Amino acid sequence: MPTTPLADLPTLDAATNRLVRSLEALSDADIARPSLLPGWTVGHVATHVARNADGLVRLVTWARTGVVTPMYESMAAREADIEAGAGRPAAEVLADVVDSAARVRAAFVELAGSGASALERLVVFGAPPPGTAPDTPARTIPFRRLQEVEVHHVDLGLDSYGPQDWPAEFVERQLLFLHGRTGAVDVVGDPAEVLFWRMGRGTGPSVTRMDGSAVGAAPAW
Repeated sequence: MPTTPLADLPTLDAATNRLVRSLEALSDADIARPSLLPGWTVGHVATHVARNADGLVRLVTWARTGVVTPMYESMAAREADIEAGAGRPAAEVLADVVDSAARVRAAFVELAGSGASALERLVVFGAPPPGTAPDTPARTIPFRRLQEVEVHHVDLGLDSYGPQDWPAEFVERQLLFLHGRTGAVDVVGDPAEVLFWRMGRGTGPSVTRMDGSAVGAAPAW
């Protein structure tokens, strides 16, 4: 598996380009449609992807400088930023996603040249309660960005990109990531459908327990 920011950039670039092409095809009406995420429109999901990029830039700053720089000020601030951008015209949402993706890519290049101490510095994702101990090496941030881009591309709910469009390498790597967080599960099926279920997005027709029974809810991760 890639262990440096630069190693993940080609895969991330390809995923970002696919997302941008999907967004380029959307009208203002499309942006206002419901996504696969309850209570969120396509505009909410796309705006979240953009604000995630800016949050990761802040984590890279933390890693490079050693100064604690939270990804988000708070969950309330995170939600407010998403809500504020969700209703914009399609062209503005697209430009935001493109511009923020360029910023975070540049940050990853800077991180790659910042030395071992920066790459191994522990940071915290999201907006956890104050005092939460850093737990994630900065060198893994580009893969976490790839997760956001690929999973939320599907969350847009577009006919042009679904779970079966995830690259096989991403599916395998993300399943291993989830197994590492929650442990393996006795679930079988098409790998992309299993990942869709593991991410809490729904249950495809091929997904069952090993004994053939219904899978139920996926474990929290």
